[in-house]
Amino acid sequence: MQITPYLLRFVGLFITISLWLRKQPLYWHCDVMTDNKLHNNIQMKCLRIKTIRETSMLLCAILCIYCQVRYTFTHTNTTDMYVAEVMIEGNATMNVSSFLSALQGPITSTVSITEATIIAECEIIGDVTTCLCDNDYIWSDLVCDSVSKCCNNITCVANISDFTPLCVPKVNVTLYGSIDTTELQSTLQPKLLTLFQNMNGFDSLDVTTRSGGLDFLVNLSATFRTAKVQGMLSTLSNLYPTITNINVTSTGIASIDIPPQKVCYNSQLNITCITDEEMQSTIWQITRPKQDPQIVGIGTEVEFQYSPCASCAEITLTNITWFWAGVYTCLFTNGSVSHAASAKLQVALLPEFINITSIPPNPDCTLGQYIQVQVTCSIDNSSETYTVKINGTVIEPGINTFLSNYKIVTFTINCTKDRQPFLIAVCNITNSLGQNRTASLSIPIIYPGDPVCEKEDPWPKTKGGATATILCTDPGRLGTKERTCNGETWANPVDLCVKQTLNQVTAAAGDFVKGVGATEEVASIIFDNLKNSTSDENTFGDVSATVTVLATMSNAAKKITLGESLLPNFLESASNILNTTWSSDEQSNSNMASSYLSSVEDLVKNMKLNTTDGHNSSNIQLQVCRNAAVCNRTLFNVVVELNTSASDNCEVKTMGLQNIAPYLSRGSFQEAIYPSLIVSATVNDSGAVNIRLAFPVPDEDKGFNKPHCVFWNTTENQWSTEGCNYTQSSGNISFCECNHLTSFSMLLSKTSVNLRFLDEITYIGLGISICSLIVFIIIEVLVWNAVVKSNLSHFRHTALINISLCLLVADCSFVAASFQSKLSDTLCLLVVVAQHFFYLAMFFWMLCLSIMLLHQLIFVFHPLRKKVYMIVSITIGYACPTLTVGATYMYYEKRTDVTYYNRSTCWLTYVAPMKGSIHAFLFPLGTIVFINMFSMVVVIVTLLKPAAAENNKKDDKEVAKSIIKVIVFLTPVFGGTWVLGLFVFLMDGNSFFMALINYAFTIVNSLQGFFILLTGCFGEKRVRDEIVKLVISGKSAKHESKKNLTSTTGKN
Repeated sequence: MQITPYLLRFVGLFITISLWLRKQPLYWHCDVMTDNKLHNNIQMKCLRIKTIRETSMLLCAILCIYCQVRYTFTHTNTTDMYVAEVMIEGNATMNVSSFLSALQGPITSTVSITEATIIAECEIIGDVTTCLCDNDYIWSDLVCDSVSKCCNNITCVANISDFTPLCVPKVNVTLYGSIDTTELQSTLQPKLLTLFQNMNGFDSLDVTTRSGGLDFLVNLSATFRTAKVQGMLSTLSNLYPTITNINVTSTGIASIDIPPQKVCYNSQLNITCITDEEMQSTIWQITRPKQDPQIVGIGTEVEFQYSPCASCAEITLTNITWFWAGVYTCLFTNGSVSHAASAKLQVALLPEFINITSIPPNPDCTLGQYIQVQVTCSIDNSSETYTVKINGTVIEPGINTFLSNYKIVTFTINCTKDRQPFLIAVCNITNSLGQNRTASLSIPIIYPGDPVCEKEDPWPKTKGGATATILCTDPGRLGTKERTCNGETWANPVDLCVKQTLNQVTAAAGDFVKGVGATEEVASIIFDNLKNSTSDENTFGDVSATVTVLATMSNAAKKITLGESLLPNFLESASNILNTTWSSDEQSNSNMASSYLSSVEDLVKNMKLNTTDGHNSSNIQLQVCRNAAVCNRTLFNVVVELNTSASDNCEVKTMGLQNIAPYLSRGSFQEAIYPSLIVSATVNDSGAVNIRLAFPVPDEDKGFNKPHCVFWNTTENQWSTEGCNYTQSSGNISFCECNHLTSFSMLLSKTSVNLRFLDEITYIGLGISICSLIVFIIIEVLVWNAVVKSNLSHFRHTALINISLCLLVADCSFVAASFQSKLSDTLCLLVVVAQHFFYLAMFFWMLCLSIMLLHQLIFVFHPLRKKVYMIVSITIGYACPTLTVGATYMYYEKRTDVTYYNRSTCWLTYVAPMKGSIHAFLFPLGTIVFINMFSMVVVIVTLLKPAAAENNKKDDKEVAKSIIKVIVFLTPVFGGTWVLGLFVFLMDGNSFFMALINYAFTIVNSLQGFFILLTGCFGEKRVRDEIVKLVISGKSAKHESKKNLTSTTGKN
């Protein structure tokens, strides 16, 4: 028998005492009988008893001696009961009480007798022996089985004085029996009475008939041997063949040890159950108020302790919370007979969740100097008596149907004294054992001038940067909805409401993983309900709850065997939530997607699939290979070939998942095209593996895209290429090979394939362009007064100066962006804004130049006034890009799925067609270039009209020259070179033509400043003449200065 600290146990100790006459000194010897090797060496030393004078009769007394036994090797105290037989010879009346008193005292250094009690007396007169048990005792089974006439009789006239034990303590034993029978026979009930009334300590039998059988209850005042009752049940089954099932459960034989007082929250406790006989099996159950009993199995908070004997069982609760409070029952079973013991575990509770709210949620100091705030601390109703303090003040509860609300209304905010951004409310809850739990709430305070989001029913007025929370009002749903105030703009609401049915599934999964109801049957019910709950429309809260259930069951599957019968419902449930758009911020989506992926993989890995070949759902396909070193399977058109060196009886599981990859963090692959498919593979045996995957690539995604073979690194929560290589492409198929198992995918980088010398050409061209623009601006300043003589020339040169300035700053920003690794986040953002703004401003000034030229051609006799042109040009040239950049930045700041700029490139983001901030640059660019090209066509058509009328070949040549001159001179300042950029962005393919367009775009665009210098400065005769005059005048001035100096020297 295992010795456990502070645990009461009973073992049999038989003490034989021989008493001699004629005042001889008395010695007695003790022997220890035990079923545990730990006790085998315990001995009691001989104890000398006082002399008892001779007596005329033989008196036999059976004593129940309570010994306080201290085992020095365990450092614990245990009280055990021993039985001793004392035989007294003589004809004198014996004072037994004084004799018993003499027995009490220490026996050894570790054993002492603390109490001795008479339990039976036997009087032997001649050949007649009459024995009698004490009032609180009854004949033992040994006596009843050997001398049946003594059973259930007070006295026994038989020679039983040498029986050990003779009497045993009376106990209340109840037998609960159930008999299922196809035909209830009239003789069955009398037969039950006949069998059970012969049992030792029989008190009563109650029988209740029901449809399909009967139930009976037997009350006994003595224990019984399991084999005896099992024999009686077998007799009934043999006598009545119509009996299909019969079983009996007793109470009063087994005992369970649970502290009667409350135990601490989050503590650990061992619960032990023992019975007198070895049994075949043991089951543990827990019953909570208003719930049916549930089986307690292995879980995250339950450990089953090894026991060397079959008559005892022990479990350890590793983390006691409200969840483990209830009535525990241990059930020892042998055949059709069970012994049950129950006891209640009381826990000093603490609330699992503390909800703190305030009214108003955002105190508004714009309404007055003093603002009062009511804070409510709410917890679930509980039987525990709590002491609740809010910011140190003890609060009394107000109770409703479900919650205990603790309120305080004494918070007063002085809006003019302390400008604190938040009011901190702290709720501290203490239970009856002095344990406490604390929660806090930061209540944002609105001061005059603070950015706020105005009230939009049902959302209250909220301070910028804070998140408003409201309760769900949708029927059949529980939870909250959240909405963040970004500056002065509301973000999209996040619906965290969860279906009530899904909440129940989540609770059941929580019970399962902890160890309550942890059976495959219960797991089947959980997945069946999960499938039904997710089959229709799901909110983000539903998705989150489903991922929680999958993660919980995945954790449970590591300890509890789950069979293939669960597979269809499990995969259908996991597939259902992939049909829903996950509408939350990027980080939350990524974390949830990573949890989802690992949970589904672990469940598939740990699930025992004996015969099934897999299961296909709308978003998940699972295929299984068995007993083969090579596995070839197709998942959503992706061919998976896995080679392993594992044993021949290995099992390979391959799985494809759609629509989950876009939610995972992009990491260093921000600009990549993300196929929706992820492929996972697991092998149930260790050994080297090699996996080859053939991914189909759509024609529209091929283009200048670089394939990346990646896997999802669950440790770092990001994509990684380690151990995976892109091998080749064949048509529309790209191949990846990896030397490990996990979740794989192939990403297509939107970055163009590297072309030789492209970067060198870019930076050399930009250097030339920047220098050319500086020279152009200096020349324009020098020749301005001489060149600008009319409104038309003023319009043209004003536009050219602004185009040059904008292009100069934009090109410098582009060069700075190439050092993105050395830029801080703030500088990177500033560089992006500068590029976005000044490139757009350049195009809008080109638009102004184009509109001016078009107006002059169409309205020849209505020239523009200088004042009007300057107002319109400045408005278009700078106000339009300012509005475009500002609106784009504000829009993407509110977005959680796409950012305004890419940190790795310090440029606008591109995710997919019509998705990404780059479109706020491309759309204005394309529109302006189109208008400018239209203006150029109008100019060319105007030049062609005189030639068509006169039909002169010489004039045709002049017109052709004029057209070529128009194209050459207007293309750089009308942004015509950027048409090639649109082709580069929109066209895909790896052809020579595309490479040629890339080189052409890079060359002409990087040299755009140089072309402006040529066409805007050296291409205009008046400017050339002024430059020549400046050069000549400069030389003349120098020559005249030198001449004057010579003359002066000569005179001297």
